[in-house]
Amino acid sequence: MRDPSGQCCCQPLLDEFKCSKFSLHHDEPADFCRSQWQRGERCIIWLIYRWLLAAFFAGGVISSLVQEFKEGTWFIYLTDWGFTLCFYACAYGAVIATIYFIRPSYFESGSWALKIYWCSHFTTTVLAMLITLVFWAALYPSMAGGPVGLYNLWAHAFNSVCMLFDSFIVAFPTRLMHFVYPLAVGLIYGLFSLIYFWAGGVDFFGNRFIYFILDWERPGLAIGSVCGCIVLALIFCVLIFWIYRLRLWMYERCGKKDNSEMMETRVAIPTVTAQTV
Repeated sequence: MRDPSGQCCCQPLLDEFKCSKFSLHHDEPADFCRSQWQRGERCIIWLIYRWLLAAFFAGGVISSLVQEFKEGTWFIYLTDWGFTLCFYACAYGAVIATIYFIRPSYFESGSWALKIYWCSHFTTTVLAMLITLVFWAALYPSMAGGPVGLYNLWAHAFNSVCMLFDSFIVAFPTRLMHFVYPLAVGLIYGLFSLIYFWAGGVDFFGNRFIYFILDWERPGLAIGSVCGCIVLALIFCVLIFWIYRLRLWMYERCGKKDNSEMMETRVAIPTVTAQTV
């Protein structure tokens, strides 16, 4: 299948499979500080949105720490790792947007501050989607029946919704080869769960596992779970990439529509003038 320009619709995906795409370099630093949809160099609505999103996750992290600390076992769960990353990435984005709003020329191309933000945002989005799917598909059905708590919705549903929405309105690109970053975080957590098991660690209820699907007393199940999560993470990387392509397509269509309306307005003005004279 080809688009109207004659380019294969899969070409953007094929173009991603290059060594250069592993890089975190981007020539337009302003793309990390602005929205794809804003008009003008600065936008106070975008700045307010960034801080509201950061505050939303800050409230979730703080309240969960207060209510679910449970003698420090809060720190062993992937949910809480991911929720903390959501807060980190969104707070980081808010700070960057604020600096840009005050001084647009502050960031330079290749800035490490922007590279860290790019990496953390993509990693957090993939991890949020993975946590949401695994929790509701594998973990929640095995939990004791009862109403779904606010924290479960906050950390296992709103996390994905917010990060996917944010991915659709930011201006920086998505690189498929950046899959290495969420993959690294996932492998680090898998290794952590194994070391925690070897060290005799238990959860708040005294279980020798953090999640029953990561029970290293049953290594086949644990390794299978890790491999399954890797596959899911790769699928989510592709999904986020196509959300980015959809964003560009919609932006280009909106831009063409605005340009055509401007051209029609400009053409109409001389016509009216000629009739008047």
